[in-house]
Amino acid sequence: MEKVEKFNFNIKNFEGPLDLLLYLISKNKKDIFDISLSELTDEYIQYLNEMNEKNIEVASEFVVMASTLLDIKARKLLPQLEEPEDEEVISEEELLRQISQYKLYKEASEKINKMYLEHFGSFIKGVEKIDFVKNTEYKGEKLDKQDIFSIYSDILFRNQNKVNKHAKEIEKIAIYEKYTVQDKVKQIVNYLNENKSMVFNSVFPNTCDNIEIVTAFLGVLELGKLRQVDIDQKYLFSDINVTRKNDNIIDIDSSRFNY
Repeated sequence: MEKVEKFNFNIKNFEGPLDLLLYLISKNKKDIFDISLSELTDEYIQYLNEMNEKNIEVASEFVVMASTLLDIKARKLLPQLEEPEDEEVISEEELLRQISQYKLYKEASEKINKMYLEHFGSFIKGVEKIDFVKNTEYKGEKLDKQDIFSIYSDILFRNQNKVNKHAKEIEKIAIYEKYTVQDKVKQIVNYLNENKSMVFNSVFPNTCDNIEIVTAFLGVLELGKLRQVDIDQKYLFSDINVTRKNDNIIDIDSSRFNY
């Protein structure tokens, strides 16, 4: 007994009968115009039967396509003497053309969807060159040299009145000295290496800029964090005493405090 090959179809959602036919053509690894629809008719019918066996609802358009394929196959097996007068009869060539057009639409849709996913829905328009018409023709009244000089003098006078006379004073106010923790750590380390201890309030008294005092205190805290100094204050608002921990000089890289 001859063994009949059984096709194992993967049941999946097709967008329509053309989508199913395109799938069957791709499965057979053939070009659309190199395959006979008669070869696909049996596979198409078998696919619908398997869907019925699995209780999957088959849309009416799939059934209509099945009848069209059967009609094409029957006309090829039983040649007619006269061409059918029914204009709704679809020829094999016309159906193959529809499948080919559907393939182009599907490939374009997949490409656009891929672009959408890659760019999160944003599409970049190419650079567009715009040519501007340059019109330099002067159509006003004619001016002599004296008129031009008067206009120019008037512009200089108006611009001079716009200049802020206090600009230099404002510039002096805007300039301020910048203090960094790195510089203050270096200054404190140099002082402690020479004196072993220091009274913070004496080295940085209230006469110093508030920003400088705060920056210097941050430098002391950094040295304390690294266990290079001991920080002591007897009571609130009393002197802050900073003492080197041992007899060895403090040797640290101040560039680590680059802020």
